[in-house]
Amino acid sequence: MLESRELLNARQCLAGAEAEYRSAVGLTRLAEGLALVDDVIAAGSPQHAKTAQTLASTYAARIYGRINKLIESDPGLPEPELEHFFKLVLAFDQVGVELPPSAKTLKIEVVRRLIDRYYEGHPAERKQQALRELQQLSGRD
Repeated sequence: MLESRELLNARQCLAGAEAEYRSAVGLTRLAEGLALVDDVIAAGSPQHAKTAQTLASTYAARIYGRINKLIESDPGLPEPELEHFFKLVLAFDQVGVELPPSAKTLKIEVVRRLIDRYYEGHPAERKQQALRELQQLSGRD
């Protein structure tokens, strides 16, 4: 099957996004690649749409996996990096593709760590309230 120009461009953008996922350039490339994937899913042939979905799901698994490894290995990740990771994982929510089984857990962990950073120096009750709200949003009791 000959791939469309949009699908080829999406592959290129997503590969660049994976290579530079820790930078603003990587986030921009991810957004561009996912927008192209979304266009192919919406307007491409059924074969191209399926390929685009698989492509986006594959890159989601790869990028989520890399972020998860960093989260697990470094409990002291700085706030800007956590915010960047959150933007990366949220980018995949803009396209209706299958996400890794760990997607929800990773998002919750990133937000929990952001709450830890945002509420440093604030009264403990404010932080606990934010964590309770996160639990409610995530469906965890």
